[in-house]
Amino acid sequence: MTDELEDGMISKAETLEEEQKGEEAVQTAAELVAIDPKDSIVWFVKGKAHYVAEQFEESLACLAKAAELGQENPQVWHMMAYALVSLRRYEEAVPCLEYVVSKEPQNVEAIGALAILHVISGDAKTARQFFDSAFGADKRVAVAMAEHFYDKFFSTSPNVPSSAKALAERVLETAKLVK
Repeated sequence: MTDELEDGMISKAETLEEEQKGEEAVQTAAELVAIDPKDSIVWFVKGKAHYVAEQFEESLACLAKAAELGQENPQVWHMMAYALVSLRRYEEAVPCLEYVVSKEPQNVEAIGALAILHVISGDAKTARQFFDSAFGADKRVAVAMAEHFYDKFFSTSPNVPSSAKALAERVLETAKLVK
């Protein structure tokens, strides 16, 4: 495949993802993978498309293939962590995010996600350290992300202890008040 054609197909799939057209993005990404199955980027694009389509197991399988072909790409591991979180496989997401932070120490989203995962696991001290780090790096992004995770995973989950929910609420309220 020519680089120009591949780039165009990747761009099309990413545009569809941004427009929340998951099924169409999956189809485009599947065509891309069929043409160039040894390229980690096309597997990453397909994994993201499945994620947008809320097909988390399929997303995880594609992202694992992308990681196998190009292990050094922190974006792959970041997306893999989000797929694992969506599947409520929190413990497995932690090493993925730790890898991302080891390669991108200022990645506020990864740091914030680690904070949230430590809240879920009941490790308030470590969670607070990660929250402080995320808020210090980019408070706006960290607060938006923490609110999203709280709304999507904490507030609705019967598996998250009430103490973890209370901690998350306190951290969010404090972060919003402190300039």
